[in-house]
Amino acid sequence: MIKFFRHIRKSLLMENKTTKYFKYAIGEIVLVVIGILIALQINNWNQNRVSKLNEIKTLNQLNVDLKSNLIEIIELDSLMKIRSNAGKKILNHFKNNENVTDSLRYFFERFNGRNIFNNANTTYKNIENSKSNIISNDSLRMQITYIYETVFANIHHREQTLAEDHFKFYKMELFKNFKAGSVKLKVIDGQTLSINTPKDYKSLRKNEEYKTALIYAINFRLMRQFWLSKSLSILKALIKDVEKEIKTLQE
Repeated sequence: MIKFFRHIRKSLLMENKTTKYFKYAIGEIVLVVIGILIALQINNWNQNRVSKLNEIKTLNQLNVDLKSNLIEIIELDSLMKIRSNAGKKILNHFKNNENVTDSLRYFFERFNGRNIFNNANTTYKNIENSKSNIISNDSLRMQITYIYETVFANIHHREQTLAEDHFKFYKMELFKNFKAGSVKLKVIDGQTLSINTPKDYKSLRKNEEYKTALIYAINFRLMRQFWLSKSLSILKALIKDVEKEIKTLQE
């Protein structure tokens, strides 16, 4: 093709057709520019296609992580309710029953437990560390950042506060007023745990320090339930928006 164009130019020069030569040269330049523009357009189209496929893949992976976190928070919220209710049951037992029962021992153990939020954040870290904006939707990208940097971070913060502050005082009273009991609580098939039993139940019922520490921990857990409920609403809305964005990109 190049030899063909060169032959035409040479013929025009030999025939001394300068005007036609320049017209032809300009036309040839135009054709070359058009060719370059078409090649660039195809290259851009391919790059956009690859970027879109990468974005869809990333959003699908993120959606898996978000749903995993949803399950975690639902379970955490459920266990928080169980532990808060156990604390209330202990207080009610103090008011209405003068004896230690297996139910009371069960409530003591239920209230003692701690739970950890296992944040699935691998995909988010990849998005965060990427040099380019993998997520093209600015609003969605801000929502994703908010859920990980604020909502999930606050769950971890309250979890740490419960362990290091609110529940710390309860544990101190627990060690002072309880001993390992002989009654066993079945946790998993084939596995049992020894339940704590009050050293002196009558004294414990009147122990204001223990009851204050218990109420202190109950109240903070109730606050955690409130914020976990808010977190669930935000997370469910984000999952819907991510799935909507995936469908839009696939169209």
